[in-house]
Amino acid sequence: MGKLFDSLPDSFLKKVLSDENSEIVEQLLTNKNNYEKETDKDKKVIYRERLASSFWQLYADILMKLNENTPKEKRLFIRYGILDLKYLTTEDQKLILSQPFEEKDPENCIYYVDEWFLEIKKGNLKPSMTDEQSPRKSDAQKDSAMQTKLEKLAGIIEIEKRNYINAAERRRIAEEALVAIINSITTHSMDSSLGAADTYQEDQIKKMDEIADTIREIKKYDKEMCVAKRGYYEKFEEYQNLESEINANYKDNNTPIKYNVDSRTIENEISCVRQMVKMCIGRQGNHFPIAFSAFLPKETRNYNFKSISYQNIKNIEELDPTIFERKFRQNTHRIYPNILLTPGYGNYGICWEPYDRYNKATSRGRIAVPIFARNPRLAVTVAMGDFRWQVAKEMAGYHWMDEGLTARYYEYLTSNKIKGDIKMRFISDYVLWITKESEGIQKLESQDLRYIFWRFVPFPDKLKEELSKRGFYYNDLYKKEMSYRMSQGLE
Repeated sequence: MGKLFDSLPDSFLKKVLSDENSEIVEQLLTNKNNYEKETDKDKKVIYRERLASSFWQLYADILMKLNENTPKEKRLFIRYGILDLKYLTTEDQKLILSQPFEEKDPENCIYYVDEWFLEIKKGNLKPSMTDEQSPRKSDAQKDSAMQTKLEKLAGIIEIEKRNYINAAERRRIAEEALVAIINSITTHSMDSSLGAADTYQEDQIKKMDEIADTIREIKKYDKEMCVAKRGYYEKFEEYQNLESEINANYKDNNTPIKYNVDSRTIENEISCVRQMVKMCIGRQGNHFPIAFSAFLPKETRNYNFKSISYQNIKNIEELDPTIFERKFRQNTHRIYPNILLTPGYGNYGICWEPYDRYNKATSRGRIAVPIFARNPRLAVTVAMGDFRWQVAKEMAGYHWMDEGLTARYYEYLTSNKIKGDIKMRFISDYVLWITKESEGIQKLESQDLRYIFWRFVPFPDKLKEELSKRGFYYNDLYKKEMSYRMSQGLE
């Protein structure tokens, strides 16, 4: 190692830097010393940026080598951004270091960054970027290839189903047009002198020519339906056969499917995680990555550690019980997303991916939530709003402006001439819905908007009933819903 490293006393810092690239370590220590000693504000900003750059170099280097035997100090460096304990007050040290090091949440889907990378390296967690993966050759890698193919088939099946439904709708419209033409042709006035139906009128004769064109349209759409139907059942059969083969492998080998990873995969994942960290902090936030008591939010001590973030998510799900529900082939499943807890001083949770693009049916989405947030529950709520919007939009596909939650919200903004980023506006309204409207505090700007959330982001029935007693607007929504349920025989 170098002179600066050798001069360090036995400490947390030295254990983090031990056995790392000497060039990176010496550069980091140089920048660290310059940052600590500098008194000029402008120069201190420069050294701070250099120290942050060295931090990320070391961060990436440790992640590339991370394994189950990596020393705890290095994992805490990755997990919380702790570089030197002297940067933290005794109180903050106790708070952070007292968190359980090995902890599982009930859903088994919340990860610190070090845990996230260990699961990816084991092949248990799919990398955030998979297009760069090298070909699979081993038995485990073959299983992973089969799983990827299964996911793609699920996506194709959904597309064929959508094609069939769209063609059926076009055929229905053409059939209605044909019926209208025939009704027009076969509706006659009476010739009173002759006492019988009159002859065809000129416009009726013209409509006869339209019949052939309309029938050709109907036959065209029916052919599209046949193609989509055939494709759907062929892929569905292929899906079932492949699924059976995978299940048979599970029974024979009693081992789960593994994803193939190499050094390039890990490099890509590091880039993805850094991007998640940036997005959680936001453009105007503090991007200094090292855990520093002077920068830790003072508004709370209940940061988004694993148990607290899980409770925050659970509290939101209690108010929005359908948030993790996904409907596929007439079945509804509750699918919890994978959640990454990022270091740094972020205030916004983000949805990185609503679900795997090849598998709408069962794949988990990806959400990133900052640990050291000023308002931890708000950061989680923002993430859930982002997740809500992206799942609804992706499930609707090209029809996101025509059907479901996204369509109704888009229609509302358009009709009221409201401009701006539609997703960010939805997230803002979602936060009001969860934090204020759930308590009977009317913060959404109109009853029309409140109806959209009441219909597509529903509170549990018990809460709806309670709200109906707390104001005219909620009572009106509740009565309309009860009337609809009774008309549909749902009560």
